[in-house]
Amino acid sequence: MSFEERRRNLRISIERKRGVNPLNTKGHHMEVNTQAPHQDPPKPNQVGKRIKTKVKASNLGKNLYPDYINKFTGESFIVAGCGESINYFDDLSNHFVIGVNDIERIMTPDFLVVVNDHRTFLRGRWEWVRESLSPVIFSHLDNPGPITRRDHMVKINLGKKNNPNLDRKDRVDHTMNSPYMAAIIAYQMGAKKIGMIGVDFTPNHFFAETGTHKLNRHSGSINEEYSRLGEELKKRGVKIANLSPISIIDSWPRMTLEEFNSL
Repeated sequence: MSFEERRRNLRISIERKRGVNPLNTKGHHMEVNTQAPHQDPPKPNQVGKRIKTKVKASNLGKNLYPDYINKFTGESFIVAGCGESINYFDDLSNHFVIGVNDIERIMTPDFLVVVNDHRTFLRGRWEWVRESLSPVIFSHLDNPGPITRRDHMVKINLGKKNNPNLDRKDRVDHTMNSPYMAAIIAYQMGAKKIGMIGVDFTPNHFFAETGTHKLNRHSGSINEEYSRLGEELKKRGVKIANLSPISIIDSWPRMTLEEFNSL
């Protein structure tokens, strides 16, 4: 069974059975919601919320290796998954953001990682990938699906599963979740520190009540995978942090965005 087929089998799940109401998918390039920091974290399904980013990356070529390797040396990166804790943040403009899948619903990242075939995206999720404004869209797939800005596509080569070999920068090792790959890509591009948000594996995505995460039952092995990756990153002088207060990943040091900023 291919990598894409394994991912598809995991992703096609209870989402098909649930009648949830995702955010309105029209007019998604909206003004940033500048709510006061003392307010409670925003709730899922908050229509119109946008996280402020300052897209600083540009398209440097058509292949991760060698076109992007060490081209952002010393920079601070945020890996943005699609978990509910995304809604705890308002401003990530001081960092390079490498997001996954339909993160464009709430912010425009510097880099987007898409390693799923478009047929695995349910409930209109693919159109957010299709219309992404990210200048760099990483994928190992030659044709993951219809992408409006195909000139933004950048090819990555898959490495080994569950066995990070960070010294080989012509491959991206992988697990069954794309934020893991995004963290490796951030390192390959030269990150000096990597913080994770929305890599939660708790119920619901940030945009809708989608129910139990399909990978939740693998929480033990997921923690171990991130633990190994974190240790390899730290050996190479990269500072790491999990910025989500609800993530099941406790193998990365947990801290606030403010604490991460001061590392």
